[in-house]
Amino acid sequence: MHDILLWHLDVPEERSFLESMYIIMLIRLAEEKLNVKYRRILDVACGVGRHHRYLRDAGFNVYGIDVNRSLIEEARRRNPGFEECYEVADMRELKYRGEFDVVLNWYTSFGYFSDEENRLVLRNFYEALKPGGLLIMDLPARWHESASLIEHGEDLVEVITNKRIDDYVFDYCGRLYRRRGNDLVYLGELRLRLTVYPPAVLKDMLEEAGFKLLYAFLNYSVVPVRSFRPEEILERNVRRIAWLAHK
Repeated sequence: MHDILLWHLDVPEERSFLESMYIIMLIRLAEEKLNVKYRRILDVACGVGRHHRYLRDAGFNVYGIDVNRSLIEEARRRNPGFEECYEVADMRELKYRGEFDVVLNWYTSFGYFSDEENRLVLRNFYEALKPGGLLIMDLPARWHESASLIEHGEDLVEVITNKRIDDYVFDYCGRLYRRRGNDLVYLGELRLRLTVYPPAVLKDMLEEAGFKLLYAFLNYSVVPVRSFRPEEILERNVRRIAWLAHK
């Protein structure tokens, strides 16, 4: 079992609740803007399905896919009665055609493949949606080389490094340790290759895939991104963008 990956996705319940309320608000804004009603959601790279209870409580039919079998098994365990709604699948190989009202891709769940494959993923999102369907993506607006140490509670320590590989491609590594007296015991690590597309590039990619941009909100707010120029992103301290685009 991928314990280190499960641990990374096991965020405080308060955060999952607040993010879920934000996602619901984004959907309602799109419904009002487009004069439509959304019901059926596909969460791509759903992890353990930490938002799904709240989305279902709001009246949505939620389905989740993830390439990691351990995460899907945990999502089924955490969402009793909805086990059939979870499937192991690769976002590069989606076969859905016009089946969903909303495709949700949350919490930096895009950019882990080659540029060609990342563009294919966006086309797959587009094909999975019904006419007028909505894509919601939550992604960093910028990334930089860094090294940091984060303490989680009294006994867990995470050492995170981000190393630039090429342009906006980074190698991310999170190593988890447990305190034992004065020593740190290595538990495991999560290593990923991530492409963090500049907002202007991602906007073009979405449009190339067929999407029409509806909103781009900064830093988990409803404050719109006025410009995708790099200097504007830095000046306004835009760290993350919630992208809303429709078919």
